[in-house]
This record gives sequence, C-alpha cells and structure tokens, in this order.
Amino acid sequence: MKRVYLNIFVGLLLGFISLSLLYIASNFPGTSKNFPMTMLLLIFLLSLFQIIISIYRFKTIKQNNFEIKKISLIIFCLTFVSIYLMQFLNFFGSFLLFFLSGIYFYRIKNLKFYLFGTLILFLSIYLVFEFGLNVSLINREFLG
Repeated sequence: MKRVYLNIFVGLLLGFISLSLLYIASNFPGTSKNFPMTMLLLIFLLSLFQIIISIYRFKTIKQNNFEIKKISLIIFCLTFVSIYLMQFLNFFGSFLLFFLSGIYFYRIKNLKFYLFGTLILFLSIYLVFEFGLNVSLINREFLG
C-alpha cells in the first residue's frame, strides 16, 4: 500500500474515533468532560494535519512505499490492552504486564537503564494522579 494512502487512512480513522469519543465525552457531568474533550479535539486536529501533510508530501516528494515495523504495531495494540486491563488488575498490575511485554518484544538485554527510566515514569504517573489530581490508581474492591 502506498504510504500516502495509509497515512490518510490512519488520519481518517483517528479523526472518526476522536469525534465519536468527543460526542460521548460531551455527556460527562460538570467539568469532568473538559480534559477528555480537549485531548480528543487535539487528536482530531493532529489527524487532520496528518491528512493535509500526507497529501502535500504525495504531490511534492512522491513517497510511495515504506515498510511497517510490526513490533511497533504490537506495542501500540498492547497499550490498549493494558489500558483495558487496568479495570481488572489496577494500574500496578497492568503497568507490570506492559513493562514485561516491552522487555520481551524489544529484546532488551541491558535492563538497568530501561528499569530506571520505567521506574521514574511509573512514580511520576502515580504521584501526579494520587496527589496532584486526587485520583486513586488502586481499585479498593480488587484488594478486598
């Protein structure tokens, strides 16, 4: 498949999904809809820019074919699986599975830097949600 067609397809898909979710988020109560609506609007605008840039590049550069890295698509899909699993395994369990799958699929041999960076990311996310936003990442029902 030509690169421009794939970029346009992905842009249209992301645009459609973001508009659909924007409609759903508009029904959220009070100010809880502000953040998701802002992010979805940003995703829609970025997908629109992707379509415009792809058409421009097609007319000027004539980029035809390219190779898709399957590992990137797998990690992209695992991100959605991890987000879905958060409702069952909490943030910690889901994050651990995503971390281990990243090690497996990227075949990381030197774990020191990967572990250090992931730990900093994990703690940052936890601190922002727990103390900055007052949103618990622990499902109390899961723990009993």
